[in-house]
Amino acid sequence: MKQAAAMTNTLSELSHATKLLLAVCFLNTLANSLSAIFINVFLFRVTEQFEKVALFNLMMYIAWLPAFIFAGWLSKRVSKRNGLMIGGLAQFLFYLFVFFLEEKSTEYIISLGILFGFGSGFYWMAVNVLSVDYTQSHNRDWFNSVNGMVNTISQMLGPLVSGWLIVSYSGLKGYSYIFGTSFILFFVTFLLGFYLPKSSSDKTFYWKEMMLVHRSKAWRSLTYAFMANAFRGGVISFAILVWVYSVTRNESSLGMFSFMTTSLSLLSYYLIGRYGKSKHRLKYMLYGNILFSAALIGLVFEVSWEWLLIYGVISGICIPLFELPFHTIALNNIEDFDQNGKLRIELVVVREAAISVGRIASVFLLYLVYSTNEELWLLKILLVLIIIIGLTPHYFLKSIR
Repeated sequence: MKQAAAMTNTLSELSHATKLLLAVCFLNTLANSLSAIFINVFLFRVTEQFEKVALFNLMMYIAWLPAFIFAGWLSKRVSKRNGLMIGGLAQFLFYLFVFFLEEKSTEYIISLGILFGFGSGFYWMAVNVLSVDYTQSHNRDWFNSVNGMVNTISQMLGPLVSGWLIVSYSGLKGYSYIFGTSFILFFVTFLLGFYLPKSSSDKTFYWKEMMLVHRSKAWRSLTYAFMANAFRGGVISFAILVWVYSVTRNESSLGMFSFMTTSLSLLSYYLIGRYGKSKHRLKYMLYGNILFSAALIGLVFEVSWEWLLIYGVISGICIPLFELPFHTIALNNIEDFDQNGKLRIELVVVREAAISVGRIASVFLLYLVYSTNEELWLLKILLVLIIIIGLTPHYFLKSIR
């Protein structure tokens, strides 16, 4: 029995299609790691206005949801891989425009945010559905662990290389190089999509059944957990990195910061995936969430380099401790409710709607904070709110196994 269990925790257990999906995810994450962090820093450096960065991310998340829903409907009408290809193409166009517009990109923040959100919505719709299609419950923990590790490697190397390139060139020339590299990588992911198997599915998109799933107490609890986690993640995903740049004024320091946090995450992902026990998922989530939230407390008092470093170390270790079991529970519940695949896409759409509500709410509040003249104390209140709401997913998931 032990030998059989060990066999499931090997990469060889994953199918060719699953490995190809991992490769696409790696290249997509690498492209975004090279540029996504620095697109926010680029906007901040050119405008010196944090609210412009928040507006870009707000528009991205607003566009993300309808794109995700449309991608789900389209996946039912044609092949599920199409969302992956359309998303890659849209993100390719986004970086192509930024590459040519350069500093003038700040004049099109809303349009660029919508385009990037559109591409991200399509891409993540496909990844979420195909991640369930290409795995089973016995190897899903390992798949998520491998995916987490390869994505973390790309997130580790991307900002480090980008930061070095940017400071190696005068002005904004380094930004042009990394944005150019990203649109090439996205074009490659678009081409790789052709090699994924065409997955046929029911042509009907079940709108009514998609809404009725909320009658289940377990699914409602899962929805609240998604919203709470996304409320925190929506702001943290970009604000921390822009704050690091704002206090250091050095892109290379930002690259080193990202390298440090993702190196710790890589080790954490591996240890949890290799030695973690499924029966302890909720415990891992609880410990990781408490420590992660504690790391944010220091930033309530002061957004300084010292507190950001402390946050980086703790979050690098603890985020995988929370995120890996959280996403495995989410995927397993989608499989439990999807009626043998009939409602799989619809449930992924419902899940994304909850996530989008959380993200849009928190980023909108951050935008309002930086649009006022009282940003300091309002930011403290918002960070406290983010910490409190971010602690609630474990409460909602206690009844779910």
